[in-house]
Amino acid sequence: PAPRIALYRSLAATQRGQPPREPRELRAAFSEWLTTNRNRRTRGSCAAVSSLPRMKLIPGSGRFAGSSFAPLVPGLWEHPYLVRDFTRGLEGQAPLSETGHGYDVGRYNERRRSMYTSELFGGADPWAAGVPPSQRRDIHIGIDIGGPVGTAVHAVADGTVHSSGYNAAALDYGHVVVTEHRLCGVNVWALHGHLSADSSVRWRPGDKVARGEVLGWLGGTHENGGWPPHVHFQLSLCRPETHDMPGVVADAQHASALQDYPDPRAVLGPLYEGDGLFE
Repeated sequence: PAPRIALYRSLAATQRGQPPREPRELRAAFSEWLTTNRNRRTRGSCAAVSSLPRMKLIPGSGRFAGSSFAPLVPGLWEHPYLVRDFTRGLEGQAPLSETGHGYDVGRYNERRRSMYTSELFGGADPWAAGVPPSQRRDIHIGIDIGGPVGTAVHAVADGTVHSSGYNAAALDYGHVVVTEHRLCGVNVWALHGHLSADSSVRWRPGDKVARGEVLGWLGGTHENGGWPPHVHFQLSLCRPETHDMPGVVADAQHASALQDYPDPRAVLGPLYEGDGLFE
């Protein structure tokens, strides 16, 4: 393809003064160059490679009907995946590697009992006796897609980077990239949480992103807030102040959260049946 030929020529230009390489050697050098520069955001011809124009697009639904979106994690659609039921928290949940599935999905609008056990969510166990229900932030307002560490996460639509950074609190998002889009006449922001460290540092506010472009990769527990590897994907109709959104809300915020943070299946596709509240 033309972008790859351009990169071959660019790489060859850096080898001036050396004997011309055979095509096989040049291909090997190109692969080595890509591996070395994995964490650097490239522009021009290389950006065309990352946009993956051949990926199968997902029809939008609801307020985004009529638009088409790139899959957030393309591998999810290639094999059967596991839809998790976290209404009892992590109780009885086997690690993904032991389930026989390559990917799993966590639901939007799901009450997750005793899953969020840090001060960020109201205490070590918001469901412990004596804790007022108003302090229980336990209703999940995004969709989780789990997979192996290093799995690529793609931009679902053309847009720009709103912000990126590291949310360091225990059980927080870890490394985050937030993108901004104009979809069907509506301004929409998309948060991608629990990424790797090299995902957030490669972007600056205002950077353009193409539909299907790689935004980052699933992070390990040491960099993603302490969770099994997954991406938390959340849509917002309200402009965030920084690289953060309330991914889990209490009952008092539930109704407004459903309006401000719509169901991500409108752009991710019909990942599972039912609308919740799952509890």
